[in-house]
Amino acid sequence: MAITVTATGDSLFTADFPEEYEKKRASLDAFMGDCDVKITNLETNLSDFGSFPNQYSGGTWINTRKELLGHLASFGFNFYGTANNHCMDYSYAGLLSTIDFLDEKGYAHAGTGRSLDDAEKPAVIRLKNGKTAAIFAVDASMELPSMAGKASKMFQARAGVNYLRHKTVYTVSERDMADLKRIAEATAINFLRDGEIATGYIIPDPEGLFVFGNTTFTTDRSVPASECNEKDLRRLTDNIRKAKAENDLVLILVHCHDEEGTSSVTPPAYLKEFCRAAIDAGAGAVFGGGCHELRGMEMYRGKPIFYSLGDFIYQGMRVEHLPPDFMGKYGVDVNATAKEGLAARSQGGKIGLQTNEKNFLTVIPKITFDGDEIIDITLMPVKLGFQTGDEKLEGLPYFAMGEEGEKIFGKYRKLSADLGTELVFENGYIKVSKIKEVYHSGSYSP
Repeated sequence: MAITVTATGDSLFTADFPEEYEKKRASLDAFMGDCDVKITNLETNLSDFGSFPNQYSGGTWINTRKELLGHLASFGFNFYGTANNHCMDYSYAGLLSTIDFLDEKGYAHAGTGRSLDDAEKPAVIRLKNGKTAAIFAVDASMELPSMAGKASKMFQARAGVNYLRHKTVYTVSERDMADLKRIAEATAINFLRDGEIATGYIIPDPEGLFVFGNTTFTTDRSVPASECNEKDLRRLTDNIRKAKAENDLVLILVHCHDEEGTSSVTPPAYLKEFCRAAIDAGAGAVFGGGCHELRGMEMYRGKPIFYSLGDFIYQGMRVEHLPPDFMGKYGVDVNATAKEGLAARSQGGKIGLQTNEKNFLTVIPKITFDGDEIIDITLMPVKLGFQTGDEKLEGLPYFAMGEEGEKIFGKYRKLSADLGTELVFENGYIKVSKIKEVYHSGSYSP
């Protein structure tokens, strides 16, 4: 019996949905409604502001009152990914409040936990047909203090996020490298680093690489621009293999803000490395998010990798409260309202994610699996309310029809063609062309 899966981009969800939104979402509800697995990335904390804010955040301190979760849950999601760069905005108490409330409500979730053992576990969903789907959530854009940790005989485990670290190397010419070394010597920027290498606190740099401050350079053009941390990649793919051996389907949700070069829509090399390794290990699909805009879709060994589905809900301008750390950064009184603080950051609404339409365009895939084979991929073009004049409708999704749908298709077709995937537009929906041929172009063997 077939399994149908749908997933969305980031649900940066902070406020209620107005009554007038009900009609706008009807087609979207119908499209997602009959799916067996419904996934979203919960890019917020669930608490009632009972904990102190962390010193750092994912950019804006994001929190949603628990009583509001029903609005997001009304889409019927049966999995919430919690591995993202906002999960520690309100420190450990905020993270644990989110975990505990999802548990209390009986919602499957993964990506954070009271230990790394908990955070790296998949949520397992038992479907009506008796089959099971295991879903992992991974954060590749976390701050190091948010990483979950293991326990030992002496120490208790550390709560946090399931993480994927990576390293980045910039390639420069021989002349530029000589200039970097000259500047480093003239400024003594590496003095402390050199001392820590000499005393054993930092491992010496590999031959052919030069670290300037905290940035690594090379003249070797064969060195990857970025690559996964080997230990993290092995840990994550080992878990995927184990889950595939125990379940009918394995799915991955990955959060990544990085890009390749100067294009925000180009996935970095390390993200491609991870997503392809996840498919090799047995995952049936990988759903990306984090960069707040669409990136293309790749068919790898017959399985889809969505490098970013962008935003599903963007209510970043409806955050209820912001901490003194935010206000101080923008020269606003610590007791000012969140609206006043956000107005200062956006220079009166002139800059920011909310000003660019590209952050309000997405697609929602529906994938039909028959065993390990994919027999259909259909994507709904979706637009979020953008500059509607009604702040309550801003950032809420609806089926993009007519010219709006064609615009999203045109954008997504180009992004996906760059990754070798051919898409067509049929009756207002986006389809993967020649899905049978695409599937049989690669065979699955973990």
